[in-house]
Amino acid sequence: MTIKNGSFFQRQALQVDPGSIEVILARALESADPYNLVKQHILLSNAGVCIGGTPYNSTKRVMLVAMGKASVAMAQAAVDQIGKQLQRGICVCKAFPEPLPDWKNIQLIRGSHPLPDERSMRAGKAIRACVGGLSANDLVLVMISGGASALVVSPVEGISLDDLQQANQLLLLSGATINEMNAVRKHLEQLKGGGLLRAVSPGKVEALLLSDVIGDDSSVIASGPTVADPTTYAQVLETLEKYQLNEKLPKAVLAHFRAGVSGKAAETVKPGNELLGNVHNHIIGSNSLSVDAALAEATNQGLRGVCVSRGMVGEANEVAGWFLDRCVKLAAENTDPFMAVAGGETTVIVHGKGKGGRNLELALAGVRRLSADEKGVLLTLATDGEDGPTDAAGAIVTADTMKRAQRLGLDPDQFLQNNDAYTFFERVGGLIQTGPTGTNVNDLTFYFRLP
Repeated sequence: MTIKNGSFFQRQALQVDPGSIEVILARALESADPYNLVKQHILLSNAGVCIGGTPYNSTKRVMLVAMGKASVAMAQAAVDQIGKQLQRGICVCKAFPEPLPDWKNIQLIRGSHPLPDERSMRAGKAIRACVGGLSANDLVLVMISGGASALVVSPVEGISLDDLQQANQLLLLSGATINEMNAVRKHLEQLKGGGLLRAVSPGKVEALLLSDVIGDDSSVIASGPTVADPTTYAQVLETLEKYQLNEKLPKAVLAHFRAGVSGKAAETVKPGNELLGNVHNHIIGSNSLSVDAALAEATNQGLRGVCVSRGMVGEANEVAGWFLDRCVKLAAENTDPFMAVAGGETTVIVHGKGKGGRNLELALAGVRRLSADEKGVLLTLATDGEDGPTDAAGAIVTADTMKRAQRLGLDPDQFLQNNDAYTFFERVGGLIQTGPTGTNVNDLTFYFRLP
């Protein structure tokens, strides 16, 4: 993990070594390491395979399906644990690793994120082919992490890739929550909303989920391919109305949703469906566990740690003020070196044409607020290492950030209006650049207050 222009820690003469802060961030990320988490949940014995505590001693064949930003590490852990038992598999990733893994029976496919493209379509077709024609004695090990909703798509009849792309783009720019976006996606595709269970049936499924959603609702993670979907077409139309998207959507998409409301299009797999008897879903990593790891390491580093929220949501610009107000109040009640942390995932309503993401936007919104706080440090972190379409995971803000902006003649409010947080921190300093972390469990926001 590297901090661009990290020397500004030294200029601040902070009483906590910047290396200590990096250790806290590293521990939070390590707690969500997909390779280790998967290995902990898979055992191989002479009698068969045990996944998530469930033994499969009479299993005929074992197939593997891994998809998401952490798919390669998750698949590698499965290969290392039960490689000889795997008959075939598909692993869909965002970017090919270097070097490429040496897998004999597993096909590595690159999908597209944050918007699906032809590669995502090919991934959907490959998964359907991989799990087709199974028997009740066959087992599919499904491993899911954030990003899979875009990396793997399989639209329902009558919906084109262009339709999906337009719908996804509108949702991403609307400020809709991940739950709302995934409810829409589930009703446009065949593999989401329990659809993978239909494709696997009558085979059995053990699913290991690395949660990237607030509250760890398994039906929302990657749009719930192995989980019952409680949402309906009627709720989808309510979401579209809420964000005024009805008139902007492709006609085929809106027609499909209306057909669903009238019962002319099949619903997703609902609670109580007999297919659910063939699956066990296990959440093996989450944002909350990373918050706990950060708090534990803060104690090791001599800081008093407090969790402000495990479900911080809302528009990033507004959340910044709420978070900092809470932290400043808590810090005033503590005489010891202090760290506050919040887990969650904010949203950004895009009005400008700048470059950034929700973590950078939150940090930028805190620049003016932190300008009078000589002892405070605000830090934002996307746990996957990629905040929006940038190479930064987030940013660090101190009182000196505003001073340097003023010396350069930069107004943070103007950059906020243009959603151009990346450019601001690139010029002023403070970008956090970890590179892809190989995991994805939402975002972490920190506040450090020093004596």
